[in-house]
Amino acid sequence: MPKTAANRKALARNEIGSPLMGRLSAVLVATGDMVEKDTPVFVIEAMKMETTITAPYESTIKAVHLQAGELVGQGDLVIELE
Repeated sequence: MPKTAANRKALARNEIGSPLMGRLSAVLVATGDMVEKDTPVFVIEAMKMETTITAPYESTIKAVHLQAGELVGQGDLVIELE
């Protein structure tokens, strides 16, 4: 049985988590990037469908916690904003 990593959950307003369980297929930003509201920041693939996650407000990317190809659970922290 494959092991799933236990990732930290997104709890704060400045943290963007995965809305569903799946594979992180693309991270579209890097630490230090400035993003506007609704800028795509990462893509989750689940059941052969892709969901693009966007920035909730204008900010700078403080940290990228997970990389493309990793399995994520619902609520797992992916991006942290300033």
